[in-house]
Amino acid sequence: MKNGIIFDLDGTLWDARKSLLESYNLTMVKHNLKYRFTFDQVTSYMGLTPLETVVLAFKDVDTNKGLEYFSYLVKEEIEYLKIKPGTMFDKEIEVLSSLSKKYNLFIVSNCESGYIETYLDGHNTWKYFKDYLCIGMTKKEKYENIQIIQEKYNIQNVIYVGDTKKDYIESTKAGVKFIHARYGFGKIEEKVNYIDKLSDLDQEIEKLIIK
Repeated sequence: MKNGIIFDLDGTLWDARKSLLESYNLTMVKHNLKYRFTFDQVTSYMGLTPLETVVLAFKDVDTNKGLEYFSYLVKEEIEYLKIKPGTMFDKEIEVLSSLSKKYNLFIVSNCESGYIETYLDGHNTWKYFKDYLCIGMTKKEKYENIQIIQEKYNIQNVIYVGDTKKDYIESTKAGVKFIHARYGFGKIEEKVNYIDKLSDLDQEIEKLIIK
């Protein structure tokens, strides 16, 4: 397996912020907790690890209590997204269908277990991806999960596609090439390869793949 394309999820393959916002606030009401979230707050959590999210979302309580509250969000969001999944980006099915015929595709995200499956189930995209990993499955950082995929499938050339500065940093730590999905949620000051729409991805990959 010579070439592999690994995708981030939020801001790269779908936008679930509206559903997450609704789910988060309903969950807080359900558990009689004082917290309420805004769309901008939910956006700021995209791409973060669970612990990083807890520090921002529940900053007035200790970490253990924050993780308890976060577990409520995770449980409810999975069920909510099964009913109301996030939205895909323009021409996504066409792009994935085309790419999967030439490369092996994967997803690596900083989400909890069950979240990636809501995307795969909600939009019937299982057939395009070889495998996926998340921090909830391995308890490892994103760069480590990228490396696990690379080693498991013996991929010589890896390109990670993500939308945030953290994605860029983790790709660098993993030692793989990176393409910035600028249509997503994050900005990157460094000079990197990028796409402004998903339909440009195939052409950008061609520039980076070693033949």
